[in-house]
Formats: sequence, structure tokens, C-alpha cells
Amino acid sequence: MDPMLIRFGWAVHLILCYYFIRPLRYGSHRALFTMIPCSILLFAGCQNLPRVQMSSVMTVSLYWMITIRLFHLIVLSSNEPCSFPAYICKFLWFLLPVTPCQSKTPLSFYLGSASIKLLINHWIFQWLRVCPPNDSYGRLAMFYISICSGTFIYDLQAVVVRLVTRHQYTVLDFNDYPFLSKSIREFWGRRYNRLVGTLLKESLFDPIRRLFKTSATLAALTCFVVSGFLHAHVATAAFGASSPLPAFTFFVLQGIACCIVAQCPFTVPKIFGIALTHTFLLLTAPLYIGLFTRADPLFYEANKPPLLDATWLPKLPVPNICPQ
Repeated sequence: MDPMLIRFGWAVHLILCYYFIRPLRYGSHRALFTMIPCSILLFAGCQNLPRVQMSSVMTVSLYWMITIRLFHLIVLSSNEPCSFPAYICKFLWFLLPVTPCQSKTPLSFYLGSASIKLLINHWIFQWLRVCPPNDSYGRLAMFYISICSGTFIYDLQAVVVRLVTRHQYTVLDFNDYPFLSKSIREFWGRRYNRLVGTLLKESLFDPIRRLFKTSATLAALTCFVVSGFLHAHVATAAFGASSPLPAFTFFVLQGIACCIVAQCPFTVPKIFGIALTHTFLLLTAPLYIGLFTRADPLFYEANKPPLLDATWLPKLPVPNICPQ
């Protein structure tokens, strides 16, 4: 189906949800009229996507994020006051996650951080590109560094937004030094992929606890299950995976680990916590991250980072060894 038609369908559904479905009295009716069109648009919009391209990953993720936000605003929180401009901004936030600026970090830090991340990101990318695909722990660790360093774009966006708004607003940091996470709960809850983490907290975790009086453990596990479905869809629609189960299992395991940590009666020393967290992530990573590290070399040709071919940028030498 034509992507433009799908986008138009989402726009129409957003408007109909606000003006016609949100005022409905019964939650079951709101859920039915919200989720059936979402399911149709989600299915139609993710058909025949280009394989192993990050644009496909982003398309599936964005449609799922819109669905989750709609479920929150229309089904779970219909009684909360929300103007139409504020309602629309909650969806535009996915594209530019602007937040009030509470940081006094100088802009020079963001520029320096972006420069270092850019250099490392290009180096790791070139290294991954010349090495054969596999899901060895060394290659998984390299891909993890690539993801963390790829956030240089957010640093540059933060500089622009702070300059334009005279330091009143900034852009939500995608990551908050995830390699310093002392527990798997801290990694997923506060440090890694804060965009999706914020969405899940605002749209699922908090409303579920408020409406159903459930424990934080059950609400958190629900978030991981939903995230598992999202990423399982990414695995099949964007990578053509034969089964969505490994990707789904990865996120359910992360949720179970977070619940165990939350109930743990003691705290391990920081250095051991960091080591245990990343050991667990590395051991389970092949279930989902393996989709990227096992991908055909075409994946790296089709998903070059910005400025990779710029001749004026310094380049780090690529090692002639590959992780096995």
C-alpha cells in the first residue's frame, strides 16, 4: 500500500480519536474503535518494507509508538483534560523530543561529545562493515558501542534547540551513559533508549498503576511484554526473521530480570553491578541484537551514518582483526 496513504490514514485516525472516540462513555467502546484501526494501519503500513534498512525499523517502531500513545490518551486517560494542540504535540514529540531545559551543561560539552561520538561511531561502523557477520560477543559489544555513539545526532539537536529557545528547552538525551548502569533495572528504566522508556512509563506504566492499582512489578512486566511485541514485529517486518519468538523472549527476559532486581533485598557494589548488568545483556543480546550483527553486509551499505564519506573528517584506522 502507498506509504503516503498510510500516513494520511494515521492522521485521520488521530483526529477522529480525539473528537469522536475520546468522548465515548465506555472504555470498551473506546478501546474497540481505537485499536481496530490502529491494528489495520499497523499491519498495512509494515507490509513489504525494505529489508535490513533502519528506515524500516523506524517505521515499525513509530507506528507502534503512535498506537501505544493512542491507547493511553483515548482509552486509559480519556477524562484527563487535554487540548487538541497538546494532544498532537504528544505525537510530534516522537520526531523531536523537546523537553524543558533543566541542565546547566555548557553547549561546548555537547559539541565536544558529538565530535567524539561521531569519530567513534564511524570507526566502529567501518570495523563492523569489513568483518564477517556473526553474533559473537565481541561483535555484539562493538554494535552496542555503535548504538551508544550514534547518539551524536541528539547532542547536535540539543545545541540547536537550546540556541533557538535561549536555553528554555532542549532535546531529551537518547541515552544517559548506559555503560554506567549498576543494575539491569537502571539500564532500561533510566539510562538506555529514554525515548521509548519515557513513552512506556507515561502511556503504560503510570496509567496501569493508577487505574488498576497494580504493583510496580506487574506494570513494569507489562511494559516489557508490549516492548517485546514491538521488537518482534521489527524482527519479522524489517529483517524477515523466520520467527518473532527470540526477539520477544529477549525483552521478556529483561523484564523478568528487572523484577528480580526490584525485589532483591541487597545492593551489590557499583563495579560488580556494572559487570553483572552488562554480562547479562551480552549473554541475552543474540536473541535480538543478533539480528543486526548477523545481518547481510548489505545492511551496512544501506545504513551508513551521516558524514561517513566526508573526506574532511579525521578517520581512525580500522583494525585488521575481527571478533569471532
